[in-house]
Amino acid sequence: MADAQSSNDESAETMRSVLHRISKEIRDFRAEHKEDLHKLKEELKEDMKTELKDLKQEIYRELSANSTRIQAHETRLNEAETRIDEGETINMAMKDALIKSIKEQKAMREKLVDLEGRSRRNNIRIYGVPEEKEGNSMSEYVETLLKTELDLADTNLQIQRAHRALARKPERNAPPRSIVVNFLEFNTKEMVLKKAWGKKIMIEERRLSFDHDYATDVVQKRKVYTGIKRALKEKGVRFQTPLDKMRIHWDSGTRTYNSAQDAAQELRRRGYSVETPGRSTTELDPEVERLLQAKIWERAGEGNEDGSGTARRARRRLQEFERIPPN
Repeated sequence: MADAQSSNDESAETMRSVLHRISKEIRDFRAEHKEDLHKLKEELKEDMKTELKDLKQEIYRELSANSTRIQAHETRLNEAETRIDEGETINMAMKDALIKSIKEQKAMREKLVDLEGRSRRNNIRIYGVPEEKEGNSMSEYVETLLKTELDLADTNLQIQRAHRALARKPERNAPPRSIVVNFLEFNTKEMVLKKAWGKKIMIEERRLSFDHDYATDVVQKRKVYTGIKRALKEKGVRFQTPLDKMRIHWDSGTRTYNSAQDAAQELRRRGYSVETPGRSTTELDPEVERLLQAKIWERAGEGNEDGSGTARRARRRLQEFERIPPN
């Protein structure tokens, strides 16, 4: 019994010794790894500090570079805005000057046409007289022609000048040049025209026609009515062409049209087959007409106390999008 008890005590002591050794090893292992973990933690902290510092410096450098670029862009943008503003100012000034110049030119041309017309007010033109029919004296030939054909034998016509139109002599079978006749008295000229319009005068089986001696610009404008006149004559509609206008005597009443385009539009509306007449060479180009009628250009934001109309529209659209009721 005593031997068995002694053996048990030794076994228990051995077990305690083993457990103590194991416990000590565990404590040593924990202490050793605790120190390693602490070192690892410190190393990680140092690494993170270094990396964060480097990242911070890199971000700072990028921000500094971006700031420099933004400042450069701002400078260029301000310069561009200044140049655009100067360009707008110059453009507006040039446009104003151009419009003023065109208006003055148009007014001067109208005055010149009026003066030219007044200088021709005592003239008539005779169309259809064959070339060289007048012989050696155009004035004597015209006076004899008018007195004979218009029954004006006892009338003193007081013809001051008579000559062919200033153009090259036409070819043999080409239409002859017109004859310009200048009278001393305007009333005599009007009387001759009225009589000539009421009588059919023929020379060599060719009918003569008489008309006012219009200014060159007026002649160009009257030529545009040629197709319209032809269409009206075919239908037997009476019309008149005072200067550069057209007066048509419709069954419903008389109407006056200020341009061939307006008259052609009316004829087409009534069922006539008429081509759209072109513009005369004396009229302003459509681009110039639009420029004269255009509103003067205003810079954005000018003329409004609370900003430009564009800004107000944008604000309203944003309010609609955000469903915020307008103030």
